[in-house]
Amino acid sequence: MRTALFTDDKDGSEGHDTRRFNILICIDGSNESKRGLKYAVKIGQGNDADITLLYVRPLDKGMKSGVDLARQNMVDWGIELPGMRALKKARDQLFEFGFLDGDWKEENTRKRVYGDPVGDIMRTYTDKNGTHIALKLMLAPNIATGILDECELNDYDLTILAMHGRGAVNVRGKIKWKTTRTVVTEHHGTVLLAREIEENHGHLICVNDEKSIEAARQDAILASRCQCPVYLLSVAETEEQLPEAKEAIVKARNVIEAAGVEVVDTWTDIGDPAEMIIERGKDFSVIVMADSSVKGFRRFFQSSVAYDVLQHAYNSVMIIR
Repeated sequence: MRTALFTDDKDGSEGHDTRRFNILICIDGSNESKRGLKYAVKIGQGNDADITLLYVRPLDKGMKSGVDLARQNMVDWGIELPGMRALKKARDQLFEFGFLDGDWKEENTRKRVYGDPVGDIMRTYTDKNGTHIALKLMLAPNIATGILDECELNDYDLTILAMHGRGAVNVRGKIKWKTTRTVVTEHHGTVLLAREIEENHGHLICVNDEKSIEAARQDAILASRCQCPVYLLSVAETEEQLPEAKEAIVKARNVIEAAGVEVVDTWTDIGDPAEMIIERGKDFSVIVMADSSVKGFRRFFQSSVAYDVLQHAYNSVMIIR
């Protein structure tokens, strides 16, 4: 088990408190990463949010001492390791977005892991308000394991991953669908899969039962952080199920408005749930769904609706837990 060198506990012991909103954005150097980062900045605006930029460097198989020495020399000579350039580019984008304006204290940390002389590297920026921006280059057996380790060690309110295209599209050098599927399956927190994400088009929240209604309340509060309008959708597979769908809309609207957030519009559709959600969701920034109530190792992907929407939606999908 990896030790919590980089923990950002919310109990105040590391400068955090229970009022802070903690966002993890997984960086891979792509345009989708940049879009996801910009969305994270919008959600994290104000003085109560911290952002961590994470790049996972997969562990070299069959690593030899000569490779160790060469890698150490790369750092000693100031040559960038894979991932450093992507993190620095993301840091520069934070300046562009106005999130790193002002006076920040900088701190660097390195820890040897898996016998690698470079191991994990972190640079932290802290301002006078106690806001933290962390750049982490993590070594792990694979990208999914690194992301899950980071999520386990730190209590993130939202984890953002970049996705590229519809379906299981593999793009060289980018976070792949297999990685995304593993993270969403195993992670116990809220995940945003950023795909073609654009601002100001609102959150389409899908509801059909009590769990999804609670998820709707949680996302409505999250959406209000970035002034994103909120819309509701419930899909009935048959005419007989339509009253239940309408009732879910009413309940969700009541709990959202009780939380002080406006619901702009609602829809109840009849048809195949995945197809209707994907088609209706095209016009929104994010489609929001609750995790399946199914328990166990594949608790999420036993829900074919959630699986199909996540994999085949045209735009970003958020899974609320």
